[in-house]
Amino acid sequence: MDENQWLEQLKDRADQTVLRDVQFTSVMEKRVRQRINKKTWFQSGWGLLSYPAVVVLLFVLIWQIWPARIGEEHAAQPAKPAPSLLPGGVLETPVLWIPSTQTKSSFDGQPFTYLGEKPVRIIADENGFYEGQTQRIVWLLDGSYASKVEIIAYSSEGSRIPLGTYQVMDPLFDAKGHFPSGIALPDPGVWKLQVVSDGKHLGQVFVEVKSGISPANRLMVEPLIRDFLKVEGEKLGGLGNDRDITLDLLGVEAPSAEQRTVYAWVTILGQANNSGISAPMVFQINYDGKAYRVKDFKMPEDGSNYQSSLQKLFPPKVLERIRNR
Repeated sequence: MDENQWLEQLKDRADQTVLRDVQFTSVMEKRVRQRINKKTWFQSGWGLLSYPAVVVLLFVLIWQIWPARIGEEHAAQPAKPAPSLLPGGVLETPVLWIPSTQTKSSFDGQPFTYLGEKPVRIIADENGFYEGQTQRIVWLLDGSYASKVEIIAYSSEGSRIPLGTYQVMDPLFDAKGHFPSGIALPDPGVWKLQVVSDGKHLGQVFVEVKSGISPANRLMVEPLIRDFLKVEGEKLGGLGNDRDITLDLLGVEAPSAEQRTVYAWVTILGQANNSGISAPMVFQINYDGKAYRVKDFKMPEDGSNYQSSLQKLFPPKVLERIRNR
């Protein structure tokens, strides 16, 4: 039988055994050929016995090489880094950050809904958190804590924002203590709100910050801006008194309960003289002690100064939304 044909048959036999997952490499083939070419293997009378012997030899060679190859492949794989220790001394990774569960409860017949678990929980607006917009929340504390505690926000992207120090007040519902606060988180995603007492981790709540404008802010600012644009005469007087207004809100910044900066694309058509304007605008809304009012508005300059003034008036997030309209 031809030597090459014989080796092919030997490979086929190996594929039908436990060696089927082992690759018959050129190194293995070379070693087998060296053994075959020795004169003692082909002396007369021994030819019929040589085939089983070579099979055994092949098995021994593979058995010696296979573990070494597996070891090399295993060594080539990079070791997985150990998870880092996140603020508060808790061993966890950002992929495990999920918003805290909302729970409905009652105390002395009074229902309330909260996020998180003891010793730190919060009562927040059921619509959730929105980027850059202040959210009023009530903190519920249990366990052992100091009279004043610090709040720190961490994003899953690595941002750290101190949110201030607060005086803990009397019990509320089933909690040992409570305090109110207003917080604004700048970017969408999952955030960890950590409570620190005497420099030590007390507990945390995970919240999801959404992009866009909260229903409460949209409900408040849209009527204010429409009423303002209907009568504004200093910059829009040429449109006449009868105006058809289309408002597309692009973003809201609410660093406090008293202030709003609203970005919008505004289209106004003057019905009397068929004139109109369509442009991005910025509105400043403040609380004057009695009501919220639009105090000022700006829009980009015309001509060659349009782009430069646009970048001065609008933050990057809003600029991107303007380009994608």
